[in-house]
Amino acid sequence: MTLFRSASAWQNWFLNFQRSFLILLAPWLVSVLAQGAGRGYLLYAYAPPNTYTALPQDISRTLGIGLLFDIKVSAIAFSALLLIALLLPARPTWQGRWLRSLPYVGATMAMLFAASTVISVCYFATFSRSIDIFVFGLMDDDTHAILLTLWHGYPVLRALALLAAVLGITFWLARRWGASVLRARLAQRALLPSALRLLLIIGITVLACRGSLGTFPLNKDDTSISSLRLLNDIAPNGISAFFWALDDRGNDKRFTSVSDQDGAELYQRFLGQPGQGLAPFMASTGANPAAQAHPPHVVLQVMESMGHHMNQYDRPGRDLLGALRPHWNADWRFDRFLSEGNGTIDSLSRLMVRSPVPAISQSSAASGNFDSNAFTPFLARGYKVLFVTSGAATWRNLGSFASHLGAREFIDQLALKQRYPEAEAGAWGVPDEYMFRYIAERLAQADRDGQPLFIVALSTTHHPPFLVPAGGKRGGINLDDVQDLPYYDSWTGLDDAFDTLRYANDQLGRFLSGLKASANGANTIVAVTGDHNILGVDYQADTDAVLARAVPFYLYVPQAYRGQSTYDPSRPGSHKDILPTLYHLSLPDTPYFRSGCDLLAARPDPQWCFGYNNPRLLITRDGAYRKDRPGRIMPWAGDAGVALAPEQDASPAQRTEEARLQAYGPLLKWQINYQVQNQAPPRRDRP
Repeated sequence: MTLFRSASAWQNWFLNFQRSFLILLAPWLVSVLAQGAGRGYLLYAYAPPNTYTALPQDISRTLGIGLLFDIKVSAIAFSALLLIALLLPARPTWQGRWLRSLPYVGATMAMLFAASTVISVCYFATFSRSIDIFVFGLMDDDTHAILLTLWHGYPVLRALALLAAVLGITFWLARRWGASVLRARLAQRALLPSALRLLLIIGITVLACRGSLGTFPLNKDDTSISSLRLLNDIAPNGISAFFWALDDRGNDKRFTSVSDQDGAELYQRFLGQPGQGLAPFMASTGANPAAQAHPPHVVLQVMESMGHHMNQYDRPGRDLLGALRPHWNADWRFDRFLSEGNGTIDSLSRLMVRSPVPAISQSSAASGNFDSNAFTPFLARGYKVLFVTSGAATWRNLGSFASHLGAREFIDQLALKQRYPEAEAGAWGVPDEYMFRYIAERLAQADRDGQPLFIVALSTTHHPPFLVPAGGKRGGINLDDVQDLPYYDSWTGLDDAFDTLRYANDQLGRFLSGLKASANGANTIVAVTGDHNILGVDYQADTDAVLARAVPFYLYVPQAYRGQSTYDPSRPGSHKDILPTLYHLSLPDTPYFRSGCDLLAARPDPQWCFGYNNPRLLITRDGAYRKDRPGRIMPWAGDAGVALAPEQDASPAQRTEEARLQAYGPLLKWQINYQVQNQAPPRRDRP
């Protein structure tokens, strides 16, 4: 049986293929225009005012490259319909049904492209960047909380109305255009001219799918356009960015094979000498008579979105700290301090097992044993480890992972609601006050039981959609001078964000006040940090590099446990330094996995004492280094605070130090891969 029984059948098949190509041009064009409109909106809404005069060529390149991306992804999608038309048998009935269905199918595809543009615009409005791996929070996070956040934070109904309009208009346009194509009398040609025209259509389609006449198809590398990050971020459309994120997600849970030689080379670069296995990471605390005689309780409180930036706006007449104020001002606090990750699970993975693979709790390695387990030193000294969160245990598999690491109890929103029936769950969990109430009660119980506790706690209230719990203060914060700052140009719910910040700070302060007034106050060490800075703030200035990633590190250390501690608030650090500092304060003569430094040491180890934010930022006593600007440094603008002076050439000594510190990130990746690679299979107990 042959596809074409005669030359006439060939002619009819080819004419119908031509008609398919022409009919699809209308919805394809709408798809391209919809994506371009989203890019134009982002440029209009978020570009600094001087961009158009300062970077006109970069804007032109962004719009041009963006158009090529739009053409490419639309062509790839619509080429699937062309392929069907190409393979469709030369039967008039089949061809007729196919041609009549194309306006419906094409309009639906155009609507989907418009939907991807809406999602891309909303994502940029939230995170100030194009779609990336964090978009998979829709699957990995609490879906109900995500949907509630969308409902409160975005014009969902207007977006749906817009998409319905795109669908209707495109269908109307495609039907009108399709009818005119079907009425048109296309000339029948001989076999050779028809074959050449077929090859021309296929060639145009393939070229559009490549997006480039060069050696390589249009790809992610082509988005490196301008020194202004905004122009690079808006060049790809949402579909392209999503598939790059999908590829990153595959890598995000993937562990690679590493060798001892790889490690030796990284040790040489970072420490100045080769090392074997994980030995260079191993260290031990010294003698600690106070902790030996009476082990203190230790609380590590990770506060959702507690960045350094928003707390800076606290001042007379604008109370953002509430009950936290006396503790914030009187106790130890490091401000030149960075979150190591840029998302909650990213920072938690690093704190718990020193893993730069954020999704390790959901990976095949989640059931492994880690030398870098942050709980191990406390467990070795007889501590009971608790993990308390006002959120859900199922989020990112955190409950199972923390329990596997040694947390004897994992208390989440369900347990808190059972204990406190009046607690009403919000988008991401119950209000933080119930988490703090529970911690206080467990500390009191532990003293009665004679059981030292190490408590890791994670708050959730100061998270979009920024819903203040019942009983919390709403409004009354004058933000006239804040909302006009360029950082918040895209914000519509700034008042709500400051309300939940004030609530979270106040509840933390109430907990500390109650603790210090109780019998536990003399034997409980409390460390507080943010998981990351608040997201969605638009940091465009180079000198805001540290401000964009800075989180506080607060310490309450009772006098009896301070020993020989040396507090210097100007010392730079990051999350990697929290656990070593706590180990030295609370655990005598205890081995631990060292990938940071004791920030309270009389002489901090210069090899390990610096601040690190993955993957681009490093801070030292001298200032800030960025990975994409080798040989350059931004010095500190003053003796305190996170303000930076303009960038300048690094000195020879600073260049040497920068080169050494740039090996830290690769070394951190090597060690987690080495641990996963060398783990024995999980032990199964015999029945």
